[in-house]
Amino acid sequence: MLRRCAWYVRKPFEWKGIGRAFLSAQTVQQAFRDDEMVISWTGLEPSLTPGFDGSTLGSLGLPRLDLQDSNKQRKLLEAYFENTWTLTEVLFSSLREERAFYTLPTHGLRHPLIFYYAHPAALAVNKLRVAGLRDVPVNSYYEQIFETGVDEMSWDDVVDGEVAASRAWPTLDEVTAYRASVRQLMLDIIRSHPALENAEPSPLSARWCVALICEHERIHLETSSVLIRELDASLVKRPQFWPLDHPSVRMVGTNKADKIKFVPFSPTSVSLGKPEKRGITFGWDNEYGHREINVNAFESSATLITNGQFLDFVKDGGYARSELWTQDGWGWRSFRNRKWPHFWLPRGPSGLHEYGLRLPFEELDSLPMQLPAEVNAHEARAFCKWLQLSNSSDGWRYGLCTEAQHGVLKKHDISYDDSKNPALYGSEDLRSMSLNLNLAYGSPSAVDSTFMGNVWHWCEDDFSALPGFAPEPLYDDFSTPCFDGQHSLILGGSFVSTGDEASAFARFHFRPHFHQHAGFRVTRQRANMSPPELSSYDAPPPHAQGWVPIKYADLIWNDNESESTAKYESQTQLAAYLDLHFAVDKALEGPALSQIHILEPYLDFPKRCAKVLTNLFPSDSLKDKNALDVGCAVGGTSFALADAGFAKVVGIDFSEQFINIANKLAAGDPVSYRRSGIAGNTSPVTLKLRQRDTVSFDVADACDKSKLLAVAHSAHKFDAIVCANLLCRLPDPRAFVDSLPDITNPEAVILFVSPYSWFTEYTPDTSKWYRGPSDIEEHMSNLGFELIYGPEEMPLLIRDHERKFQVVFSNALGFRRRTL
Repeated sequence: MLRRCAWYVRKPFEWKGIGRAFLSAQTVQQAFRDDEMVISWTGLEPSLTPGFDGSTLGSLGLPRLDLQDSNKQRKLLEAYFENTWTLTEVLFSSLREERAFYTLPTHGLRHPLIFYYAHPAALAVNKLRVAGLRDVPVNSYYEQIFETGVDEMSWDDVVDGEVAASRAWPTLDEVTAYRASVRQLMLDIIRSHPALENAEPSPLSARWCVALICEHERIHLETSSVLIRELDASLVKRPQFWPLDHPSVRMVGTNKADKIKFVPFSPTSVSLGKPEKRGITFGWDNEYGHREINVNAFESSATLITNGQFLDFVKDGGYARSELWTQDGWGWRSFRNRKWPHFWLPRGPSGLHEYGLRLPFEELDSLPMQLPAEVNAHEARAFCKWLQLSNSSDGWRYGLCTEAQHGVLKKHDISYDDSKNPALYGSEDLRSMSLNLNLAYGSPSAVDSTFMGNVWHWCEDDFSALPGFAPEPLYDDFSTPCFDGQHSLILGGSFVSTGDEASAFARFHFRPHFHQHAGFRVTRQRANMSPPELSSYDAPPPHAQGWVPIKYADLIWNDNESESTAKYESQTQLAAYLDLHFAVDKALEGPALSQIHILEPYLDFPKRCAKVLTNLFPSDSLKDKNALDVGCAVGGTSFALADAGFAKVVGIDFSEQFINIANKLAAGDPVSYRRSGIAGNTSPVTLKLRQRDTVSFDVADACDKSKLLAVAHSAHKFDAIVCANLLCRLPDPRAFVDSLPDITNPEAVILFVSPYSWFTEYTPDTSKWYRGPSDIEEHMSNLGFELIYGPEEMPLLIRDHERKFQVVFSNALGFRRRTL
């Protein structure tokens, strides 16, 4: 039976010195424990904690910070702090063995749980010192090693298992003693520190600091629950005082998924940003600021996408079809060899598609079909692309919900009036409101029409600042390092989101490959409309890691715009490629034209590539030969090869926008663009080519061998292939080169042109890089090709604007396939 640890709660506490503030491990071991518990309660037992409903401990609502009666304010903050603290301990009481605290997650992207058990306490001490509420550390070593977690930079940037295993983390008893010391320090400050008398709302106030410490711990309550969900089930048990699972968890249902129903929404405008003055109720810095966004008419799935609906994607080979994934998403899927969602449990051969489900503390043998599909952003976007291709003729564009669209959905669910903000209500109130939020329940629930709670919504937007943003004074690096274009926005909260995380204004983020209690809605709008405006377009500073937000005015619709291909999809970039491929000397329009005698050898790069390839064949031998232009962009080399006499030319590129432009030009249709000047000035250009029937263009990933084989089959394989300035932009260039024997005819000629400009952004695995011409020559020789041309320099010029050009010195190599 659990009893109150009266020593921790009642003993007077001295907090001015390190020695007095840090309790010994021996003292902690004297605390009362449940026989099955690994940890000790370092404070109130759950049954005595504010928020206890008679059987389980729920969450209190978000407290106001501007009460004029300081005694009431202190009691309110103490209750909220105790509720926060004990919820963490209830969660960690789920671990059956001490080794569970030191077991690395299988994905290797986070510290072991012992770090997250200590981290909120260590950060609390550090923030008290920043706020001037504490002069000295409690334990300076702990407040260093437990201060900062990890934010993985890539899906393969894993923690070194051997290094992590050898790290000497403090013992569980030592960490428990430290937590007990910090709790008592916090209580002493809340109860008696004079700075809490000040009721003026301010993000520098003592009240704000206490709230910040609580909200930070509540974030880790949720993220730690995910890490516990990822542990082997044998290491976990259901905590005695954790809120009960939602009853719908065990409603298995049929294997047949409900058809996705869409709800229409009219055009409107949405105001983003928390409207109240900073300091009244807590909000993280990224919630403040203001932005108005006009929202096109759109339709949204009536509910979050369910397990049953996502199962159709899995059964249709969604995890094996690279064309459904962004480049980075496919890299993640391949690296992890993912074949179904993270929390699904295979219950038979993979082709049988029978699954169970891992809940936070237990495994279900059957998959609850009406629960939301909990996936990462890569998987969510692949599902949307699958819907797009499955309904390609219906005139809709499918995607994830945007932040502005989510704002429209919330208008139909809750008011932006802060009095109806669900974060202000405790668990019991929210259960009566049928909202699975703020730990009203201890698990996900069957989907419904509500737009808050259950699981987070992945959004199309990158995490970014709103206009008027100011960093958190007491935590200035809370948001700003993640304004980098690499963190996907999540909105709406989950069942375990508490406090400010459950707010209607909460804006959080994770990298797109990271797993959280998160799912998604699908939205769609008519294809002839302008693309939806994301909050990350034209986002104001600060920008981290060199991120340059996309300008909405420059945007051209593209299915893959939210990931790596966005680099190529602006009007400015498109103009540069059209100039490179077709403008010849007109690309020098402006002062550079006077230097044409110097720059002329750098012009007309695509035609020069085609000429080199053509000259590697005997004259008059092209009329029965087929050519492939890999990474064709807007098609300049492809058209030149057709004009040279090849019977059939196929151009492929990863960018759908480039392919659309190339197909328009092949049909003889005009293409208009604006040539860049200076200071944002542009000049209109209309490009029109004669119709060509021997050229075709298709969207394809050069690293997707199945797609290459399909293209080659339709052309009866290829006699000539050109690959210009592409190798160093592929995630796996060696895989592409390995596919060449399978898509070429005997005596086929291959031309590579490359500047060897490698970046891990494009090719993460540096072992895949070609270090120069000799490296390619060796690889090609092993595949049965002989060098017949080069290496020769092939320089080119790319226009940025009329006074700035990029000069690239590419190198050309030609190979012929040896006959057996």
